[in-house]
Amino acid sequence: MPSRKPLSSRRKSATVPPLKIQNSNFGPGDPEGFPNTPPQTPSSISGLIKGKWNSMSIPEVFRKKKPREYKLQVFVAFLFLTIMLLVGSIYVIHKEKELQKAYFEQIRFSGKERKIRVVNKKTTEVLTGILGINFNKKDKPWPCLTENMKANSTCLEWMNRARLYFRKLPPLRETRDSANIMCYEVYWESLTPEFELKDCFYLTHGKGYHWYGGGEMSSNQWPLNRTKIPYSPFVTGNKVNLTLMDNSNSSSETTSSPTHLFEWGRVLSRYFISSPGASVKVTPGTPLHVSLNEDKYPNMLCIGARHGGYPLFNPTTSSLNYSICTADNIRDLENYLADKDIWDGLKHEEAELTYGMTRAPIWRILPHVLNQGNSSEMSLLHHTNKISELLFSEGYILIDETWQKNIGDLTMDSERFATMSETFNITRRRGFKVALTLSPFFSTESPNYVEGLKGGVWLWEKGREKEVPAMTKYKQWHSVALLDSSRPQSQTWFQDKLRKVVSQHGVDAVYLEVGTAQDFPHYYDFPPTLTSADNLGEYFIRTVTGVPGLNTIGVSSAVKLPKLPTFVAMSPTESSWQGLQTVIPNVLLLGTSGYPFIIPGSIGGDYGAPPERNLYIRWLELAHFLPVVQYSYLPSDYDTKVVDIATSLSVTRKSKLLPYLKKAIDDSLTSGLPIIRPLWMLDPTDINCLRISDEFLIGNDILVAPILRFNATDRDIYLPKGKWRDELDGSNTKGEKWLHHYRVRENQIAFFTRDPQSFN
Repeated sequence: MPSRKPLSSRRKSATVPPLKIQNSNFGPGDPEGFPNTPPQTPSSISGLIKGKWNSMSIPEVFRKKKPREYKLQVFVAFLFLTIMLLVGSIYVIHKEKELQKAYFEQIRFSGKERKIRVVNKKTTEVLTGILGINFNKKDKPWPCLTENMKANSTCLEWMNRARLYFRKLPPLRETRDSANIMCYEVYWESLTPEFELKDCFYLTHGKGYHWYGGGEMSSNQWPLNRTKIPYSPFVTGNKVNLTLMDNSNSSSETTSSPTHLFEWGRVLSRYFISSPGASVKVTPGTPLHVSLNEDKYPNMLCIGARHGGYPLFNPTTSSLNYSICTADNIRDLENYLADKDIWDGLKHEEAELTYGMTRAPIWRILPHVLNQGNSSEMSLLHHTNKISELLFSEGYILIDETWQKNIGDLTMDSERFATMSETFNITRRRGFKVALTLSPFFSTESPNYVEGLKGGVWLWEKGREKEVPAMTKYKQWHSVALLDSSRPQSQTWFQDKLRKVVSQHGVDAVYLEVGTAQDFPHYYDFPPTLTSADNLGEYFIRTVTGVPGLNTIGVSSAVKLPKLPTFVAMSPTESSWQGLQTVIPNVLLLGTSGYPFIIPGSIGGDYGAPPERNLYIRWLELAHFLPVVQYSYLPSDYDTKVVDIATSLSVTRKSKLLPYLKKAIDDSLTSGLPIIRPLWMLDPTDINCLRISDEFLIGNDILVAPILRFNATDRDIYLPKGKWRDELDGSNTKGEKWLHHYRVRENQIAFFTRDPQSFN
């Protein structure tokens, strides 16, 4: 056989000996075991592969196969591997789809990434978020075991972490729009005490997303999207230092600004609602923590369940339980979820007292008023006489806790009010009613403290076997005990004391300074009926309102709507333009959150230096369009023009506004909707209505646009769609437009009435 020329010449310096291959299949006539052809140097990848193939030890059975048979076998093997890969991929995708399926047709949830996407009946996305946001990436869900399943629920479990249940909720009620509203329960159950449950929802996932609800804000933060609150217990607290607030009213001198102590204020609701038509409502038993736009989770509303001792009870495990509801828009959803049971059980006289709260002012007596002169009684009579001279001889004279020598005495200070019963009689003859402030705090210097020790009515210090009361500080009192209103003997003891003081002095009503979770002792034994420190405040309200024939006109703190005619007071507001600008957003927030009946604080503010003249006038104008008018500073403290403005506003309120306020109250009693409403209650699709925080509605009939800035004499006003009558000049105009640079004189407030036939 002729030899072949190599493809390329070898390097002369490298001589490679022939390679002897054992067990090879060489041709006949090769006794030495060498190949018939000399080795070739590969010049391409195919040549290299061919060379390697020839050099490999190949079983005889494959050497004898024909090329076509070998190619067919390789093709079959490749096809087999492809089919196996395809089947495996389908299986993986199927498993992923099982954990990323639609629950009840409206909720799509990815178990692996825990992303949730909720749509309404129109398949419009209204809520997105991440459940179990603090899980590790390696944590994977599994279907729950049969014994852990719940009826009508879908269950997933993360081993040694938590279980998640989804359940479609039955309709709350059948209404015209209820067919378009769907509600679902989300229930997390922690499997270990150490694991914290936490879900987060996007605040601005889509264009025009806005969120509302929760509680009060210390600045103008309507909607909530621009609010930043760290992850913290969702319990009541004071936005200002109460001691500084109390001292600021003791003189006319300017005091330092009170310290910011808490984010949400005194009135809370575990309810958040968004403009696309989605709501998140957390059940009362959840040890709730909330954050907004915190650094770790920006652009998110996060809710979680964590037990860390005070102010939340500490069981072995925790749960996070809440509902998600969807509707076509925020107005329909708010209408559907509002409390329709306010009217239930309301007596005729209680309804009349509720209307009466809007007809006459509350005259809050500041501490320094009673400290003027040698006699507190004479100071009180002098002050009520000044009010009478304003032609305002009506309403409640409200006296704070200083009617007692020590807080908790539940008797008049005999040194300052020796003949208080006669003073009250004179006050009533002038046309006023008398209301006293009560609280569940008892000074250790009060005789009732010792009596309460014997009766076992106090909240006890933890671990002391009910021997030592849990002590705290409240306002200017540095050592006080707290009434444990959850216990029947405590309720009976306090009610007996209260009846005596009411009958002795002929008190017409009481106002409750309930305190907050931040005011209560921080180291005490939780009664078994409580899950949060705020529950103590609820029990105290029920204890007082349970006294027959005694009217409670207001409470300073609440986590639940009290029974009428009790109104809920907003947190104290600073006497400043910034404070004035927070009034409307907070009234709107509380109304949206389920508190229609609000006392919006005193005209001019509740703490800080007395308001300057222009601030007082603009606050005066705003207050006369809110449900309750409350004075602490009198118009006569300024000049005759301010008195004239106050008198004119009072006439306007009685002649024009009271019919609309009564209509709005009637609507609130049956529908649960707020008296003071945001503009989106008229048009939930108008982006301007969704974000305006310096205008409001009385019911659906009157739009109010006050001046809220220093020395301003004009402002921009937005009118929603419909036909509106300008009550300042009598002109008519169509809505869905801005009125720029609308002029408002010092003694005016812009308001418009809506033609009821122009918009439905």
